[in-house]
Amino acid sequence: MIKRFIAFIILFQVNHSLNGQVIVFPADFMQLIMPEHGFLPGKKLEFYPTVDKYDFGQSKFRIEVYDDRTLLHLNKVECSDIPFTNTSEFAKSDCINLLAKYVDTLLYNSNAVIDSSSIDTIQIRLEGIDSRLIGFGKIRAHGLCQLTARYQNFSKRYCIDITDADKNSPVGPNAFVTRKTATRIIGSAAMREVIEAFFKDLSSFKL
Repeated sequence: MIKRFIAFIILFQVNHSLNGQVIVFPADFMQLIMPEHGFLPGKKLEFYPTVDKYDFGQSKFRIEVYDDRTLLHLNKVECSDIPFTNTSEFAKSDCINLLAKYVDTLLYNSNAVIDSSSIDTIQIRLEGIDSRLIGFGKIRAHGLCQLTARYQNFSKRYCIDITDADKNSPVGPNAFVTRKTATRIIGSAAMREVIEAFFKDLSSFKL
């Protein structure tokens, strides 16, 4: 795809220099060269839906989300050898607010009710998150996230290193996106993956 784009640009430059003509690209070609998720920086983080469907039957939950990153100072998640650089936007302190909204959104979409007065409490503790672009030439986007979820007497740590080559990734390895967009997408996907892993366990409870 990129080679075709370069070939068109070269053809345009040569033709333009010789004849001074303006070439109007057809609409289907413009769709080919436009980046999948746009070039604009500062786009809002997209909350991706769960891969599988869950139905919590209007169960009411009190949601408590904590940021343990500064307490633990993790250099990497336990399921990956890739170290954190903490240079992505997920390193910011307000990332915990994004995670809290992500949990609420996916619970709502899974037929659950968020109720701060409920005695049925779900506790989410963020332990580490980062997104990385790794490689030279063929670059791979990695989303790294680790959290611990607690519900009643159940407690479990969830960890993911998702890449743009994984089937659950919202962006493919050959997608035409900016570096910032790629890290944002894969970081969001990593949060979705660990939240959904908890949902799978939560659905086993009789709610």
